[in-house]
Amino acid sequence: MNPSIYIQKIIEKENLTQEEAYSFIEGVMKGNISEILLSSFLTALKMKGETIDEITGFVRAVRDASFKVNQMNSHDFLDTCGTGGDGKNSINVSTLTAITLGSLGIKVSKHGNRSVSSLCGSSDFLDEFGYVYTGDHEKIAERILKHNFTFLFAPHWHPAMKFAASVRKELGFRTVFNLIGPLSNPLSPAYQLVGVYNKNLLEIYANVLKNLNCKKAIICHSNDGFDEFSIFQTTHFVLLDNGKITKHEFNPEVLKLENLNPSEVFAINRSESVRLSEKILNGENSTGALKVALNTGVALFLMGKENSIESGFFIARNHLLSGEVHSYFKKIIADSRT
Repeated sequence: MNPSIYIQKIIEKENLTQEEAYSFIEGVMKGNISEILLSSFLTALKMKGETIDEITGFVRAVRDASFKVNQMNSHDFLDTCGTGGDGKNSINVSTLTAITLGSLGIKVSKHGNRSVSSLCGSSDFLDEFGYVYTGDHEKIAERILKHNFTFLFAPHWHPAMKFAASVRKELGFRTVFNLIGPLSNPLSPAYQLVGVYNKNLLEIYANVLKNLNCKKAIICHSNDGFDEFSIFQTTHFVLLDNGKITKHEFNPEVLKLENLNPSEVFAINRSESVRLSEKILNGENSTGALKVALNTGVALFLMGKENSIESGFFIARNHLLSGEVHSYFKKIIADSRT
């Protein structure tokens, strides 16, 4: 494989095939592509625009280069990892949703990383509460069978990404690696709830997940800019259901929520984000809890546990207010330290 050929194609606005995209990123993961060539490739690709086939090939290469475990193949589970990058400085809804779902008996393999553009990334959030997510990969994966939840810290599962790290940092703009992060769960979940920072990515992500043989997925972006379902404004989402892709909208007015307080969703720093999250985990009724309940309800609908997003929301809200999520979270934190 001559990487220069692929770079030349992209410069000439020609699209790569899935196989070509796979081959290039496979070379990156093996440390065979120089930083100069990788920088040229990522810049040219950004200017051309990434296609569905290209993103699919990249994701497959990244997944194949990750650590593998043996016992997860026969289990259907969910990932709630989103793109981030919505710049909203809100609480970490995807992680809180994942924990809530685990406490409801839904198997969740939460893929994530440190904060890049948000106040508190998934691993930052779990660090604050003392949840341990590094160590033996098999044992970390087994947590999903023991307690319905595990967290896959991206650098721990994708060590080959180190070959792209300095280039990504130096370039300073979003590259295809930002797009493939939420799709690169090494356990290849059958279900995904993916929030995206741009509405234009909705159908692209749905088609990539279809190519990856994902059973069901919801990809969402709200009118007020969240990469998750919003309780303030309408959310646009695409549903992938066994190969069929359909477009939908969800208006939170159907929930008949009153006296919403945005200050219980947005934070000015990490410590405040954690404080707001603690209130939710402790079962306090807040606007933040309602937002987590909505996204949990979406996942329950996606997994076929509820017939509608609305009914999923009310199940999740009552569960959060019961305090059971707090007890569950304490249990999985303790287990992670053994």
